[in-house]
Amino acid sequence: MLEQARQAASTNDNREAARLFEQAIALAPERRSELLLEYADQTAYSGRPSDAVPLYRERLADPALDAANRERAERGLAFALMWSSQFQEAIPAWEARLSADPSSDEARKALSDSLVGAARQAGERSDNTNARTLFGRAIETAPQRRQELLPELADQTAYTGQPDEAVPLYQEALRDGSRPGDQQRRLRRGLAFALLWSGQFPAAVAALEDVLRASPDDAQVRQGLAEARAGLEKGRAQAAQPSQAAPSQQAPTAAPVSPADAATTAAREAAGRGANREAASLFERAISLDSSKRSQIGREYADQLAFSGQPGKAVPVYREVIARRDLSHGERQLAARSLAFALLWSSQFQQAIEAWGDILQADRSDAEARKVLSDAFVGAARQAAERTRNADAASFFRRAIETAPQRRQELLPEYADQTAYSGNPAGAVPLYREALRDGQRPEAERRRVRRGLAFALLWSNQFREAIAAWQPLFRENPLDEEARKAFSDALVGAARQVAGQARNAEAVNFYERALAVMPGRRRELLREYAEQVLYAGQPLRAIPLFQEVLQRADLTAQEKRDARLGLARSLAWSNQQKLAIPVFSEILVSNANDVDALIGRGNALNDITDHKAALADFELVLALQPNNVEAIRGAATAERSMGSPRAALARLEPLLAGGDLNPATLFIAAQARREMGRPDLSESYAKAVLAQKRGDAGALALLDQLYLERRPLTRIESWYARRSDDLAIWSLQASHELTFNDGLTKIGPQARFMRYRGGDFPSVDMSSIGIAGQHRFGDHVEFKSSLFLNFEDEARRNRPDGDDGQDVTLTHDTTLSLIPSDLLRFDLNLARRYADENTRSIVNDVLANDFSLKAIVTPDNATRFSAQAIYSHYSDGNGRIWGQVEFAKRFTANPYFWLGARYTAFEFAEVVDNGYWNPERYQSLEASVHFYGPLAEGWWFDLQGAAGYGWSEPGEGGFVSYAAARLNYDFTSQATFALYASHLVSYARSSEDDGNFDSGEDDEPFSRWSVGGELRIRW
Repeated sequence: MLEQARQAASTNDNREAARLFEQAIALAPERRSELLLEYADQTAYSGRPSDAVPLYRERLADPALDAANRERAERGLAFALMWSSQFQEAIPAWEARLSADPSSDEARKALSDSLVGAARQAGERSDNTNARTLFGRAIETAPQRRQELLPELADQTAYTGQPDEAVPLYQEALRDGSRPGDQQRRLRRGLAFALLWSGQFPAAVAALEDVLRASPDDAQVRQGLAEARAGLEKGRAQAAQPSQAAPSQQAPTAAPVSPADAATTAAREAAGRGANREAASLFERAISLDSSKRSQIGREYADQLAFSGQPGKAVPVYREVIARRDLSHGERQLAARSLAFALLWSSQFQQAIEAWGDILQADRSDAEARKVLSDAFVGAARQAAERTRNADAASFFRRAIETAPQRRQELLPEYADQTAYSGNPAGAVPLYREALRDGQRPEAERRRVRRGLAFALLWSNQFREAIAAWQPLFRENPLDEEARKAFSDALVGAARQVAGQARNAEAVNFYERALAVMPGRRRELLREYAEQVLYAGQPLRAIPLFQEVLQRADLTAQEKRDARLGLARSLAWSNQQKLAIPVFSEILVSNANDVDALIGRGNALNDITDHKAALADFELVLALQPNNVEAIRGAATAERSMGSPRAALARLEPLLAGGDLNPATLFIAAQARREMGRPDLSESYAKAVLAQKRGDAGALALLDQLYLERRPLTRIESWYARRSDDLAIWSLQASHELTFNDGLTKIGPQARFMRYRGGDFPSVDMSSIGIAGQHRFGDHVEFKSSLFLNFEDEARRNRPDGDDGQDVTLTHDTTLSLIPSDLLRFDLNLARRYADENTRSIVNDVLANDFSLKAIVTPDNATRFSAQAIYSHYSDGNGRIWGQVEFAKRFTANPYFWLGARYTAFEFAEVVDNGYWNPERYQSLEASVHFYGPLAEGWWFDLQGAAGYGWSEPGEGGFVSYAAARLNYDFTSQATFALYASHLVSYARSSEDDGNFDSGEDDEPFSRWSVGGELRIRW
């Protein structure tokens, strides 16, 4: 953790570094002294210097602290005091450091900064004398800052009642021609008032007139100019008074002057020379000496209080004047205006707004009242802003602009700032942009407005525009940590925004840019970045990122769970499901009901075809959250894959009925419908998938398969078989199938030629033509039939007459299937067939009519039970009852491996010798195996086998077996070729078993082998 903290500190991620140092100290309290100084540094650098002060003091209280670290701690404490505006304490701290090292420019600059900070604090408290002293000390400490600080020193000198001393300071400051225009205007205004207050009326008149030309709406300047002119006229009048009368004329004795009158006269003289504070003091003395003078000089007293920087004291005096009933209308209006000014100057802006509003209401053409009302609104706005009442501040700025529209450009930046800070950054954006269109703004102010716009865009979630705004600001000053952090925030915000819109590749790009701008945020953002890499379809790239997250020792339980979930999904989505499943299971060890982990593991189990376990996970989720759509889809997928498409469709039905158009839901329904034998509905669902998600690979592949299956199919097949009794059979057959009715109906012609030769068997050539068809009736009924008309060309060597001849016979195989559910299927079959492939039965025209019922039970796609019963009636009058039960279980998938067992038994009504195998009874019990799947690209294999024991009566019992192999190759999706072979052997049947069952003649068991090939072409 310490390494991480120091790494964060090295990348200027001070907030993170402070947090990590705090955690490290909490985990190892015994190391507090060792780490405290680093913790204090990072706390101070992270913008919390006031929190760092007690940490530095705690470290400095350690008497064992070595000199180097003590000096470092003292320096850190001094900076923390200064940065936290504790200037009175910062000053002695920096004085001590400067005293210890007089050559330290850093200490000198920091001491000067502390003195300036303390001076400004004193000025805000109207402690002007102290503020003046502190500014003077700041200049003495750092003389190079004299020009920078002169304006403020001059202001505070004037406000202390020594305007005559402020005059040369203003004049010196104005000699610096490099000052910005607005500062020069402020200095000229300050000089003008200093001249006025110091009684230098001629110079004051000229200076105030100059200021008024630049600011014709400045009411204070206008009033000051009037006072300067009055003072100038008064001086001229006194200078022009004639001398006293001639000596011959005796002047009358002057009336004695009271102390109150003397004080009043002195007050007016002081006011005339601009010594307003002195004048106010003298007026106050006059009133205290003679309270009856209060009504006479009240307004003059209030004026001098206001002009001397004490407008707050002037307000009640003005109110007292206005309350006088003997006041004329003109004097009342003048006093009301003066009161309004005093309210404004004393920062009583709400009352000033009311007062100036009344004045403006009385005379809408009063430009000065309009300007000053706007000033009152601005003052109220700034006051509200200082108190963080930003919404009020924004409202006041708006009203100020409405009152004086000509000030719009001047006030727009502040109005925009307060609009943004009030929680309406989107509303601030057009204000900042309007302000930036003003080409007259100084470059420094433009930078500030650009920065405000960038923040407003960021705070209003307009992240792409915020990126465009912050990028040039960051490039202009790469050391600007605030800009770096904001630029990074904009990139992260954009990443999260596009991630919420599933535009994950864009999110990855934004996260990567954010990490490049601010590498120190890697720990904070790594998991989110990894998730977007995963969702962008790059799970292999995401795996090491999640592993990096999991290597951290300080992860909370939730963070660890989220990282594990991301890792598990990455493994699963990169086809490493077997590695993903244990990671999902680790999450479930901590919380067996973690829905995301259950769904993830269920999907992974589905992918590796462990559908039963997958279904169990999804069922657990649905027990917790019955409407969880992902779990419903996962369970439906498992059921469909387990051979229960109807159950899958029933599970999806509430979603489909509710209008769920999610492509995943529709695709599962499409697959289920295809497996139910409903290609028409499967097509509809697949098209619905594409309507929602154009180019969906699964839906396109399914439609391709459905359309492929509807193409005309031509099959050409040939095989050759030979039996142990020397009968050989060769077959060539072809068919052409056409599909109609959206895949529900199939029909087509078929033809077959078979040649029988061998030993003493009659030679037979059989040519057959026919038709085959299939039709699906809804979800539950299917009809299938195949019919052949057979033309036999036969040599009746086994007949006494020995004549050759031709017969024509009809054979067919018709099945009606009832499919009530996924579990059950019933096949009702009616067939007419040759009794055996033995040509003796063919030439004897022995045919069998079969009536059968077969029940198939499939609890899932890995388990199958079947039972079949057949009654056969032979044309020679014989009859047979045949039955079979079978069980099979699948153990692997793709390739698929099945093991099973079957029991077969039949019984004939009688034993005859008409060329077909005809024991009275037969039974067999066999174990079966079936292994099939892909072999290589385009190649498929299929192996089947069975072996067991059979009994026949009459006859013998013995080993029976069957084996078959098929190899298939796909030239294209439309053309395939297959080779196959099979072999059967039965020790329960003799090669001479033709109905006589003379076991003494031949002990050779019956066997049959065959080889063949098939070509399938879809047009």
